[in-house]
Amino acid sequence: MPAAAWILGALVLVGAVAYFAAAYLASSWLTRPARRKPTRTPSDYGLTWIPAECVTADGIRLVGWVLDPPASRATVVLHHGLRANREQILDRAAILARASYRCVAFDHRGHGESAGGYTSFGYHEGRDAGAVLNFVRERWPDQPCAAVGLSMGAAAICFAAEQTRHYDALVLESLYHDIASAFTARLTTMYPIWFRPLVPGIVWITERRLGVRLASVVPAEFVGKLAPAPMLLLTGTDDSHADPASVQRLYERCGEPRELWLVPGAHHADVLDVAGKAYEARVLDFLERRLFPRRS
Repeated sequence: MPAAAWILGALVLVGAVAYFAAAYLASSWLTRPARRKPTRTPSDYGLTWIPAECVTADGIRLVGWVLDPPASRATVVLHHGLRANREQILDRAAILARASYRCVAFDHRGHGESAGGYTSFGYHEGRDAGAVLNFVRERWPDQPCAAVGLSMGAAAICFAAEQTRHYDALVLESLYHDIASAFTARLTTMYPIWFRPLVPGIVWITERRLGVRLASVVPAEFVGKLAPAPMLLLTGTDDSHADPASVQRLYERCGEPRELWLVPGAHHADVLDVAGKAYEARVLDFLERRLFPRRS
């Protein structure tokens, strides 16, 4: 073999190894655990709470809170988003608890104080959603029960549709249409331009690490299976990860009864901050109508 050809082959091999090594490191970084103990608790809001634990069907220990105001008349489960923990839902829980809703919030696997070695953007977290629903049904079987999911937490509710369809009401906030698009959007918008050639390799490696094809993991394929649970879909008009057009497509796949709310000027993580009292009024009204329908 000519020396030039040998050198070229060696360079190609070294380049390929370097490419996949970089893609593997990037995949590991993007799916890394986000363990961080909450810095605030419901006590900071003057709310009564107790610590809680449950175990998923695949053996992952989840850590959470139960906020139980006096004379609770229903339970609302709250699921946080990616790279967050149960602290993210505290403002929402405070609104609900003050309206006499018991609130249950657990850290998803690989987040906060829960066990787990990686995040799967909602797919395997669906098992967390199923475990938390079992936790609630075992303790308060005779009360109405609803769930609120933020981004990854909303996706987890979808992926657990066989169980979560039995909720009495669902609020899915900033839900992305499919993992592949959301994953690629994060890679191409949140990282420098030189990072983009790595995207195909990162996706390929991530699929093998998570044991699932990203192209086949689509909340849109599951959201219709949540019927007959009444659903409120909401997102910000300026959300680049769960944009209004994508959420409109999700809405069209939902069964009845369904509602859609686009929050003007809100991005992916600030819907409550931007909407303020309007968020409180809209969500409480939805829960009141769906959990306690007036008898004719």
